[in-house]
Amino acid sequence: MLLTACAGADSDPAAGGTTPSARPTPTATSSPSSTRPPSPTASPTPSTAAEITEAVTHWYEYGGETAMVSLIEEAEKAQSGRPSEKEAFELVILDFSGLEGALSTARLFGSIPDPKTQRTWSAAIDRLDDGAREVLAAAPEGRTFQSPVEAGQAFRGWNTFDEGLKSLKKTGSRLDRTFGLKPPSDPWGKG
Repeated sequence: MLLTACAGADSDPAAGGTTPSARPTPTATSSPSSTRPPSPTASPTPSTAAEITEAVTHWYEYGGETAMVSLIEEAEKAQSGRPSEKEAFELVILDFSGLEGALSTARLFGSIPDPKTQRTWSAAIDRLDDGAREVLAAAPEGRTFQSPVEAGQAFRGWNTFDEGLKSLKKTGSRLDRTFGLKPPSDPWGKG
């Protein structure tokens, strides 16, 4: 996907009537060694509590809620492929395809303009992605049984995934508690 931005001329008469040259637009680069794009990082935030609340509300109302609900629902769906602790030889089907799309959307959408909320949001994105990658890497190709090493790797991956779910819940809780923002219906448990 290619994203471009347009820069307009400065209309400030104090600028002396000159048109400043367009600043270069930052572009995402990818190296062969990188496996995923970086999570959004907190951008400079407004300075007063009222400005922060307004900026977070704007983020939430113009797509943040949708990105968060989608991530919750897809993480819940991915969890459905998790083997239970009751049955050691249970056949499971891992499907992280929807989660992959939700993570991409969350990254592309941008950062939450509140540093504390952004930390939990970024941690959720990173942990869910890292956990899913580790679980998938532990899945044997064309075999129905895992070696002890693969089983241990899957266990670690699910633990990382759980950390991501906890951070996602903290993000939702903070948005509700601090800014009064929550989805009209609870997205947890719908997947």
